Amino acid sequence: MNIPGAQSRIAFAEIERQITCSNHQSERDTGADARDGIFQLGAVVGEMCTLFLSVPYDSPKLAERPSLDDDPFWLEPSAGKEKLANQLGELFLQLFRIACVCGIDLCTSILKKVELNGRKYPVELCKGKSEKYTNYSDHTGITTTEGQSTVHSPTKSSSNAMEDTITIEGITFLLRNFANERLWNRYHTPRNIALALLGEMGELAELFQWSGDEGGRSMDVEELDKIGQEIADVTIYLLRLADVCHVPLGGVAMQLLEESS
Repeated sequence: MNIPGAQSRIAFAEIERQITCSNHQSERDTGADARDGIFQLGAVVGEMCTLFLSVPYDSPKLAERPSLDDDPFWLEPSAGKEKLANQLGELFLQLFRIACVCGIDLCTSILKKVELNGRKYPVELCKGKSEKYTNYSDHTGITTTEGQSTVHSPTKSSSNAMEDTITIEGITFLLRNFANERLWNRYHTPRNIALALLGEMGELAELFQWSGDEGGRSMDVEELDKIGQEIADVTIYLLRLADVCHVPLGGVAMQLLEESS
């Protein structure tokens, strides 16, 4: 598979431009279109889980991820690796489609969620730990009901004026640094991250489970924020999963778009 973007960088906006969506509508459809998108996402995630039954078990804990010491399955081309890469690409495109239907800017939602996660998981408190953010609530003030909204939050602030926060590769690197700073690589193995993504998929579906299929209902800013955060959570784990699996997610997604056009 000749993957475009394996070396170059691909902007989120470029994929958004190629995804067919109804952003011209004055009212977003929160009925059947959005729920259909969630069902389709569930089907893609289910196929991803099936493929993970055939990948190597997670290797011993490494200080860095991705690493040249990863299992050869992740480092060398193979039919199995290509099939999994394509499934991750399909998953990525489906997240863009759901964001489009809901009128959500996926890149902005991710950056806002990274900024919130930085406050929920202070480096000095959670190094090397896999505890839930509520263990740090006394320090952060963020609980299950307080401090969760990103409606008025800035996107993740950059300490480096040259930091790339618009491309898939740039945000992947940002997430890699986030994990490195907190010494989380021992937990960020392929199968671990795949299961974490599956859990976030359930939380996204939960927001639509009782909403019904009727169209024409507009969403308020708080509802959009909750949906945007959950889409961002799934996408963040997907970007991290592709990274630790040595999959150039942007390039794979662009190839799939070209093949379907």
